[in-house]
Amino acid sequence: MKKFNQLIVFLLLMSFCSSSEEVSQEIQNEETDDVIVFTQGLNKSSAEYVSNWNKLISEISNDDDTLLYFSINPDNVRWTSPERTVLFYQFGNSENTSTSFVINLLVQDDDVYGVEFFSPVVDDDISSQRTKLFFLILIAMADDTLDKDGREAVLSKLGLYDNVSQPNQIGGSLTQNNIRYIIEPMVDNGLLIGLNFYTTFISN
Repeated sequence: MKKFNQLIVFLLLMSFCSSSEEVSQEIQNEETDDVIVFTQGLNKSSAEYVSNWNKLISEISNDDDTLLYFSINPDNVRWTSPERTVLFYQFGNSENTSTSFVINLLVQDDDVYGVEFFSPVVDDDISSQRTKLFFLILIAMADDTLDKDGREAVLSKLGLYDNVSQPNQIGGSLTQNNIRYIIEPMVDNGLLIGLNFYTTFISN
């Protein structure tokens, strides 16, 4: 079982690394002088977060399928409780799949101070590429001062590409430019079933 777990972790990391060039190209497609024209969403209103997210998606891709999958439909964003502190959205509802990417916007006084994102771990290249692109988008939405190398550096510092032997060793935490980033694994019976990615604005 231990060797099997090591193989799963190895395949996951190889899949992330092998898709890095393709995903990096995706997020650079519409860049001019390595700068994407958009505004971050953290510490903004929930409406601004969704609007800025969709603007970012439109900046990085002209492909209709990519725009459809990665964009947030404002009509389908829902509060999780009457207290209105968490907004929930699920990506890929149009696809007939048992796994999906989920984002929670943490709201206080109508400002998004944090994001919780769940990515399923599925053994296929498309899911891995989508996970990588979602992570890069989340970093960009947290800090619009970072260029493409800066966004990649955040993932590297969070340990996403580290060579580990056990699923629970994946991930880490980083605080940079008043933003706290955390990647943590979800492990069930020794198997990696998902990754949680958190971005939080830290006030001075």
